[in-house]
Amino acid sequence: MKPSPEQSLRNASVRFFFTGLAILGLVVSNPVTAGGKGANDNPAGVGLVLEADVSAENGGEFRSGPGMPGVSVTIPAGALSRDSTLTVRAIGAKGELSPTQTAASGSFRISLKSRGKGKRGKGKLALSAPLKIALAVDTPPLHPQVAEIATLEEDSWVRQPASFYRPSQSTVVTLTTELRATYRAIHRELQIASGDAVARGRDVFMYETFGNEDFFGDVLGLHTLLNGVPPAAAVGLGVQVDINRVPQSIVDVLTGDNFAAKQAALQDPSVTRALIKSGAVIGVVGRYDDPASNVMTSAAITCSLCHVAASTTEFELAPGQMTALPVGQPQFDGVPNNALDAGAILALTPTAQALGLSNLLNGWGSGRFDVRALDLPNVDRNPLEDGVDNPTTYPPIWNFVDLAEQGYRIGWDGLFVDNGADNNALASISEAVYDLVFHGNGAFGIPPFAVKGGVGGGTFPPELSIVPPQELVDALIVSEMEKPGNDVLPPAKLLDMQTFMRSIASPAPGDFDETLAEVGFELFHGAANCASCHLSAEFTGPGLHSITATPPAGGLAAGIKVPGLRGISRTAPYFHDGSAADLAAAVDRLVERGMGIPNLTSEERSALIEYLKSL
Repeated sequence: MKPSPEQSLRNASVRFFFTGLAILGLVVSNPVTAGGKGANDNPAGVGLVLEADVSAENGGEFRSGPGMPGVSVTIPAGALSRDSTLTVRAIGAKGELSPTQTAASGSFRISLKSRGKGKRGKGKLALSAPLKIALAVDTPPLHPQVAEIATLEEDSWVRQPASFYRPSQSTVVTLTTELRATYRAIHRELQIASGDAVARGRDVFMYETFGNEDFFGDVLGLHTLLNGVPPAAAVGLGVQVDINRVPQSIVDVLTGDNFAAKQAALQDPSVTRALIKSGAVIGVVGRYDDPASNVMTSAAITCSLCHVAASTTEFELAPGQMTALPVGQPQFDGVPNNALDAGAILALTPTAQALGLSNLLNGWGSGRFDVRALDLPNVDRNPLEDGVDNPTTYPPIWNFVDLAEQGYRIGWDGLFVDNGADNNALASISEAVYDLVFHGNGAFGIPPFAVKGGVGGGTFPPELSIVPPQELVDALIVSEMEKPGNDVLPPAKLLDMQTFMRSIASPAPGDFDETLAEVGFELFHGAANCASCHLSAEFTGPGLHSITATPPAGGLAAGIKVPGLRGISRTAPYFHDGSAADLAAAVDRLVERGMGIPNLTSEERSALIEYLKSL
């Protein structure tokens, strides 16, 4: 069948393009076409075929022409065992996309076949280094989408283990050692929960105490501290303020032009009390015997104290002097409130000072909390007490749906994991925190038959990744006998809070050096060996490790789980103890501690840092 004038012109253009490549030193055979639609209504070039001769010694980059846009294959020099022929064929859409996938390019069958006897010995064709395949995407990914390359396996598109997106070129690249496969670019949606339970769960996260005022107020005396602390001191300790709940009288002072009144307000404890009474202080709940008074008789905390920050607002506190304060919209983005120094706040409570705990608590530092601390045997027990000062950083809260599908362990010690049935690991760990860490009167992990009289019983069967040691079981039983009953109820609240936590996706990447990041991408998934641990779609993996300067001890002695890396540029400091202030320090630590990573040059370390910023 004689080709149309339009098709003849297109074929000539493609041939001209690849002839140009040959002039540049790449061995390229004439591309051929196999009929099909015109270029204008067939942008993927279905039916077009690129064939190129590849020298095993030199390799090269082979790019498609106008008829088959946006495809390139890079073969490293010396990677092939024999001289070969590269074939790239544009094919029609095949295979099922999952509900989280959206097609972002056409489909391409890419294969390498040995050519003759070759120049590098006999035997089957083999690759000693991965190919790099790049596909242009039809549209850029929109957060929470992630641009990836997938391969057709039977009837489904399966993401490649490694993909990198070039924003400047709207191109996604992957590394592969396959000699023959079918590829396409996809936009994968980071999965998030939705529905009415999200809003309900957010309210639980923000305001529910489950009775922990009995400990933080009645035992520690947190309210005594808060009744007398000025706003300036509270802000200095990392307290965040929801601007939507600030009383109008305080707003008027802060936005007015009476600078003396502003300075006085920042040093006035009654302003702190008014903010707490109005619910404006994120994560702090006051209790009052007299409803008309703002003097607290007890106080409690919620999850949001450590895990929700407010946007900052600039106020003119002195003539011509603008000061940013953490007074703004609550940020439900999963980024922890690393400004909060919970230990320093607790160190100022009357009971902590009376028991000589202030030095210990002040040593935690901002953004850290020891969940196995605050065991007061004669007052209120923490069955998790391990006798070791081991504060850990506040973890980010995002991507839990995708992470759960990858077997992700929750908690730095990885003790909680969805079991494939109820999948309530987040609810279970939340119950444990309110019962054991916040000293609420719960019944975590206690089967009814283990308690005298059959009273109590854990709200959820804890989805633990290990069999709990008998000493912990015994401690839980004793704790339940000392404080029978369960105030961490109803279970629906914990399930709603779990849904809220599953509704958050990691933030979109910020600025990064694209060229350097692509070098880091190749290192991460190649010579640097980072992917041997961070091997899942969200860059987590199995196993427990010890990579901090001081090995984890006590309840953490078994090691620390492999955290996911998406959004990592927003979560400094790094490691479970916050011992690496920035990404440079984290990469240096990993290299210095071995961890399967070879010694890297300063340039290679910089490239890895830029790649981490791109996640």
